[in-house]
Amino acid sequence: MNLQDLRRELDTRAEESAARQPDLLPGIHNKIRRTKQRRTATALASVAAIAALAVAVVPGVLNTSTPDPAEIPMDYTRDGQTIPGMVNGDKLLKAWIGDQNQNKVSFAWTPTTNKIAVYASCDSAGYAVPKEVRVWIGTWYLGSMACRDGSTETEAAPLGIFRPDSALWLSAPPGKAATVRAEVVGTDSARPESSERVRIGIYSTTGGSRVGAPAPGPGDFQQDGVVYRKNVGGDTLLGAGVAPAGATEVRFKFTPTGAPLALHPFCTAGQGPGTALPPYEVEITLGGKPATTITCFSSSVDAGASNVSSGDSQAPAGQEIEAVARLVPVNKLTTELPSDAHLALGIYAQGPRRDVGGVRLAERIEVDGITYQLGPITSAPGPEKRVEIRTPADQKFVLAYGGARLGTKDSLQVRAQVGDSVASGKRVDAAGGDGDLGVGSEAYPAGPAQVAHMELTQGEPTGGTLVLAIYLPV
Repeated sequence: MNLQDLRRELDTRAEESAARQPDLLPGIHNKIRRTKQRRTATALASVAAIAALAVAVVPGVLNTSTPDPAEIPMDYTRDGQTIPGMVNGDKLLKAWIGDQNQNKVSFAWTPTTNKIAVYASCDSAGYAVPKEVRVWIGTWYLGSMACRDGSTETEAAPLGIFRPDSALWLSAPPGKAATVRAEVVGTDSARPESSERVRIGIYSTTGGSRVGAPAPGPGDFQQDGVVYRKNVGGDTLLGAGVAPAGATEVRFKFTPTGAPLALHPFCTAGQGPGTALPPYEVEITLGGKPATTITCFSSSVDAGASNVSSGDSQAPAGQEIEAVARLVPVNKLTTELPSDAHLALGIYAQGPRRDVGGVRLAERIEVDGITYQLGPITSAPGPEKRVEIRTPADQKFVLAYGGARLGTKDSLQVRAQVGDSVASGKRVDAAGGDGDLGVGSEAYPAGPAQVAHMELTQGEPTGGTLVLAIYLPV
């Protein structure tokens, strides 16, 4: 932070003490749907533009009734630039507008809530090179937003929403001073670039998609803020361990039951910008034998439900074995491990599965903190390339879709859809020859009954099975 920024920071703090409203909204668990969004527009502009576009871009989010003026934080304005006091119902906590042509900004901020939405924008009108602004809180990389180049429209969308279960709060807990920094770079080159103006707005929020995971209870494992719940869907925790901050290994012993194992690593050393692979991976061994290696990434401290899982590992029943998770660099150019990086591992015994033509469907799953039970299932031969199922009326549900043993070496592309709403358009590499799609899922709110279908939009199966299934709340 330079002297000019420091001077403005002290002035801003004095203003905030009189203007800022306390955040009194009740906390609920939520995960990040994503931490990095590449946008074709800026997130902050004039109050009028954001208010109008919030309704167009996020219909139903903005309350159109007239709020009590005493509840609306003041706008932050500098040099003719404005960060509004409220966006999409989110209330401004902290704002910062950089100097003209300043490509880096930094300022101090002490979080007062663990429910925030971060908005960021930068102007680059007249420049031919695509640019973006990247934002950090402490050592935690939040994501990026594309700079406005004069040809794009303003969009009232946050760079990211961070709920109470976000792993961000392990590095920047509420009540502890943190440094917020932003940098403008070339989108393709990742090299520092100039920008006409950088704006950052941090808001308290009730947004986010997750309903909230249950609070830790009896039998749950909790250490240093990381939680592995005893039961997640139909899976049961067998053992877990959390390494001290900055450590590169965690180990513990557990006793398998004979059921297939689901491995849930928790790792925050992979946070960083760009499209390159994260600098670290998690290498897991069971009983001294390699089990899997998984990319280092974690968004939620509800580690048994929200983080990457590797399933179907096997171990003899009744024989205690040691599980070890190690943090390993992807290549020699990997930077030094952050001192506040966290590493953990949880191992679950998978619950009952139902096999439908090689597609293994769990009898129970958990989505956004809600447990669902497997209900109706339909299937069709792979060569038909399409399968349909009727969705329930006036009840929330999860649509599961998959395929197995399709017998093609070509790449496959599958699309699952409920009415006019597309659940997935993922591309699957089936070069191994089995043509297994795995199982994907998407949660839907209650509504009228509709026809859901899955179809292969690319690839020619020679056999196998396509499957659609409905999960209903327990």
